[in-house]
Amino acid sequence: MLKADQTLSRIVALKRQKAEQSLALMQASLRQSREKLVELETELARANDIGLDFEMLKLANQNGHIRRMLHDMERVRGEIAIIEGRLEDAREALKQILMSEDELSRINVARRSA
Repeated sequence: MLKADQTLSRIVALKRQKAEQSLALMQASLRQSREKLVELETELARANDIGLDFEMLKLANQNGHIRRMLHDMERVRGEIAIIEGRLEDAREALKQILMSEDELSRINVARRSA
């Protein structure tokens, strides 16, 4: 029975490790997407700066640069929303694994004291 308990503990620990790594990767991805959104917003703000030449703005508009930036911003916002949803799912999965790990520890302690 002891060997089965150890195996089960190892499996749960590996699942926890995988969930933690997955969560960290998603957090990094979210950070990158948010940074990209800030870059796009900054670039758009520069394009709308009053100090820019009218001809320059006209050419940017004609060539679709501003529309493309707005489209990219919406795309990145969508990516952020998707990542945030997955991040919440990953947090919940990690929470469940941690609760399983705690329960397994309690069971092992109870068996040892019995």
